[in-house]
Amino acid sequence: MDAVIPIDAGWVVGMLLAVTRVAAFAIASPLTGRAFPAPARIAMTFSVALAMAEPVRGVIEPGELFAAAAVNALIGATLGWVTGLLLHLFASAGGIIDLVSGLSMATVFDPMQGDSGGVFGRLFNITGMALFVVGGGLALLVGGLVASARLLPLGAALAPVDGLTGLVIEMVSQLMRSAVEFALPVLGVLLMLELAMGLAARFAPQANIFMLGMPLKILAAITVVGSAWVLFPDAVNGIEAGVARSMDAVMRGLGAVPPA
Repeated sequence: MDAVIPIDAGWVVGMLLAVTRVAAFAIASPLTGRAFPAPARIAMTFSVALAMAEPVRGVIEPGELFAAAAVNALIGATLGWVTGLLLHLFASAGGIIDLVSGLSMATVFDPMQGDSGGVFGRLFNITGMALFVVGGGLALLVGGLVASARLLPLGAALAPVDGLTGLVIEMVSQLMRSAVEFALPVLGVLLMLELAMGLAARFAPQANIFMLGMPLKILAAITVVGSAWVLFPDAVNGIEAGVARSMDAVMRGLGAVPPA
């Protein structure tokens, strides 16, 4: 007699919804997006989904299943995008330095961002992402994603509350402010160099100082960029704390209506 392996339909539906949420998060997050090889991203998606899956009881019609999958995709994408805002700090700070120093003209393709960026933008981004992962940031993201299944059950409907839009606006403004503060040591040196070249051009116009402006600014940026490296540990610690707060705020802002 052939053995029959029983399959619980509730677990199958729960696994499908969990995979949908984790896959949307992995695509939206800059840490697990283009930077991750596809096999690693697929393995992570199914591993995390297996840890957070729970059975969905009751008979679910195809339309209800599609709606539940769309809700979980929205939750995963929102969590990945909002937490990813904090991780864009390094690329934004490096991009500001590239723009002021003139290195933005030498753009290179950044596979982690999916677009072209300056030298310092890509360098800061790769370094910041590496420190975030080494410091346990990836485990923090996965832990928050698994915990989202408790606050926002896989089969629940959303009931958004006020404050989520304000949270996103506040995070974007904080990102830009922190990026400028992060690049401020290099920007200060470049500003003083600009003032010095302006005074030199005023009192010695025959020297044609501005012909040397671009190479001097690039040399100064490369020389003093080390002053920004000392800010990386504090920035990574702040981002890890911010990721935990933002994930909790997003999950509470989305709200949930338990399944009937």
